[in-house]
Amino acid sequence: MGFELKAISYKRADIPLTTRFTEPLYEQLCALKKHTGVPLNSIVLQACEYALKDLPAEIKTSHK
Repeated sequence: MGFELKAISYKRADIPLTTRFTEPLYEQLCALKKHTGVPLNSIVLQACEYALKDLPAEIKTSHK
């Protein structure tokens, strides 16, 4: 199943982090935010969770 963006609220998502995006990626994320109403932080968190969930097992275990 592909990535599905959900309008969910993340509790305790309080670790501050500076992330730099390329301008085209940032514009796409902002357009997605505007189209869906999902906060940018939630979009990024969901995308990260999806990417990490689908990593091959050998990559997941090699960084422990």
